[in-house]
Amino acid sequence: MMSLEITTPELASDGMDLQAGTRSRRRRRSLTWFAFGLVGLIMGAVWAVGLATSTSALGSTATAAQVFGTEPPAAGTSQYAGLVAANTALTIAFNGTWGNIVADTAMFDVNLTAETGTYFVAVYLNNNATGWSVLNLEFRQVNKTCTNTGASDWASPAATSVMVVETEDAWAVFPSLASGAGADYCIGIEAITPKANDTAGTYIRKPSPGSSPTAPVFVAMLNRSA
Repeated sequence: MMSLEITTPELASDGMDLQAGTRSRRRRRSLTWFAFGLVGLIMGAVWAVGLATSTSALGSTATAAQVFGTEPPAAGTSQYAGLVAANTALTIAFNGTWGNIVADTAMFDVNLTAETGTYFVAVYLNNNATGWSVLNLEFRQVNKTCTNTGASDWASPAATSVMVVETEDAWAVFPSLASGAGADYCIGIEAITPKANDTAGTYIRKPSPGSSPTAPVFVAMLNRSA
């Protein structure tokens, strides 16, 4: 525990010294509150989460998954293991300088059928995806397993969230996922061709036809919110 020592001058009997004493007491109170605030930050709670990562490539596909729980169960297991998992990696193609997504891409499966409470999923950029003029991706939530989704599902999703990739700290979030019977969800991106130029959604562009930007990699985080 950090200590903070504060000294104040003794008060004299005249008016000027009384004013100085008042100012000293005010400084003492301010520093005391600052000390309490600092201790509060140091002792703030840290929450563990469930994660599923999905690799991404330009012109190729690959998947990977890893999940972490929010409780300290037996070593090597997680209470959320398997609730969120990577399904299909995103492929970004190009038409000149314009990027496009040629097929609906079911990226993350979320299965809450055996759970209780309300959950959220946040999809984060998991690498430094450099070399893009614009990389905005509209993630969509479909209330089905990824294997059962079709074009009409992606065209009329239950929810959407746009990831604006300007820094490595880019994300899209789906805040209110119910659990219980039938609570299967798929998070992904709808096809957009011949160019992704939706200024309110998926918008992809690189600086020149010959440039090679870095393919984005994503991680999906699952946690309980209520």
